[in-house]
Amino acid sequence: MIRMGAAFCVMAGSVMADAPNEAPRPEPRPDLTVTAPSQATEAPDDSEPVEVTIGQRDLLVLPADGYAACLADLDRLGVVYTQTDPIIPDDDRDCGIVQPVTVTEIVAGVAVTPAAVLRCPTAVAFATWTTDFVLPAVQRLDDRGALTVIENGSGYICRRRNGDGSGKLSEHAFGNAVDIMGFQFDEGPRIAVQPREAEGSMAEAFQDAVRAAACLEFSTVLGPGSNAAHDDHLHLDIVARSSGYRLCEQGGGDPD
Repeated sequence: MIRMGAAFCVMAGSVMADAPNEAPRPEPRPDLTVTAPSQATEAPDDSEPVEVTIGQRDLLVLPADGYAACLADLDRLGVVYTQTDPIIPDDDRDCGIVQPVTVTEIVAGVAVTPAAVLRCPTAVAFATWTTDFVLPAVQRLDDRGALTVIENGSGYICRRRNGDGSGKLSEHAFGNAVDIMGFQFDEGPRIAVQPREAEGSMAEAFQDAVRAAACLEFSTVLGPGSNAAHDDHLHLDIVARSSGYRLCEQGGGDPD
């Protein structure tokens, strides 16, 4: 009995020696920090897990097959583009594009000037709108010839809405938006986006037509008449809203 008791003590001592000195650490709370798929970092042995806070740009990353399908859509639509390095600002967890494309021609023969840096789905919406609505509308403009340039006011830029330094981030900050300043043609004068309330011109008819059609491809369409900040361009973005809601502000003037 004495030897058995001693053996039991030795075994117990061995078990105690193998036990950790500290209680297990609690798991990080998922509502505070998570690991971003595009920024996952392996922790070295015997160290705390490395926690990366997901920003808005990371929530918009397409899975590999979805991104490949999006690029295939660009190719099908005749977009001239390059895949560029991820845009990940060091000082902002939300701004940026993990999978940016730089578009130089939105369809064959129609330049985007200057080139637009966008998320791929934004570029697809831009190209589809141009193909299905802008080019057919151009054919109604008998005195201008073919469309050669769509003037880009802004693609990606990390900024707040309407230039407000403390407001909500613009969709431009994630590559979800493009601003259209005007249209150039190979024969006639350009059509600038501007207030054209009831002027009765073909330029007004063209601007109204492409603006209205844009809301079939984009979830937000703003322009002259929306507010002073949009009097010189069309703002088009693909932000996702609950129930598929679309914000389509057409603008327009009082009839005679």
